[in-house]
Amino acid sequence: MSTGNIQDTGDLEKKLRGYLFGSACGDALGRPVEHLTLEQIKVKYGEKGLLELLPDSPWTDDTQLMLVLSRALVRGAEREPSELMDLLAGEFVKWLDEPDLGAGATSKGAALRLKEGVHWQNSGLESKTCGSLMRVGIIGFIYRNDPEKLLEVASLSGKITHSHPTSDAASIAGAYTVKLALDGIAPEDMFLPLLRVTEGISEEFTDALKVAYELALGSLSDEEALRKIGQGWYAEETFALAYFCMLRYPGDYKKAVQTAVNITGDSDSVGSVAGGILGARLGIDSVPPAWVEALKEKENLETMVAPLLEKYFEVSGSRK
Repeated sequence: MSTGNIQDTGDLEKKLRGYLFGSACGDALGRPVEHLTLEQIKVKYGEKGLLELLPDSPWTDDTQLMLVLSRALVRGAEREPSELMDLLAGEFVKWLDEPDLGAGATSKGAALRLKEGVHWQNSGLESKTCGSLMRVGIIGFIYRNDPEKLLEVASLSGKITHSHPTSDAASIAGAYTVKLALDGIAPEDMFLPLLRVTEGISEEFTDALKVAYELALGSLSDEEALRKIGQGWYAEETFALAYFCMLRYPGDYKKAVQTAVNITGDSDSVGSVAGGILGARLGIDSVPPAWVEALKEKENLETMVAPLLEKYFEVSGSRK
């Protein structure tokens, strides 16, 4: 392998670490404030809100389920999508035996249906919460060089738990945005590609994406604009809030994630989505080392780096 390829491989590893640790840190930072209003957050942590990870900070089901999906991809990302979904369904059943880190009713309900023998094509519930979006970014990494399969797997993997069209659009966007981030596309320039790949799936999602874009380029403060977008409990709002933070702070991982979690709403999911995408774009060096060090069970992320890199190259067919 040439020196150039070694350099490219090293850069890709930094971006993978940026995604894995960037999303987990956003998740962990948002966890303590998820069920607080912004006013309550300010009372507890000060006018600027929660800004730093405390030592030994745990993540939530957002990161836990991203790892569930990662394990399925490591086992069979090269297979046909239907075969990969069989593997993912099995991983969801295994997940039911893991510690409950705050799993949503939709994801847990779908996993229980899978355990009872319901086929993965029929296991998803008609819910537009963000459980499929929050885990899906790793698909954008694995299939970066195969956009068609990326979009198919993102959609199918989301529908295993969340069958609502709005969740479907958000899942597709969540994975595709990581691909765009790895390709070096600036958040502002992601807007039209995201509209294209989600076109016709969910009017709710399209509207939320447009609102986030327009508000981010407007003159409202972060706090005022984020309130207009929503609270993030539903998938279109989760993505829109994360996208807004990326648009406002495209080169500043820390500020974007701090902004993402200090909201009235689903702080950990918004922080995780924004953190993963910006981490993938900017690389692990953009994630505060103190945050990475503060993560509880960070070794579980570390053990996934080599297998995911290997699978990326296997799927891509070369060490680009």
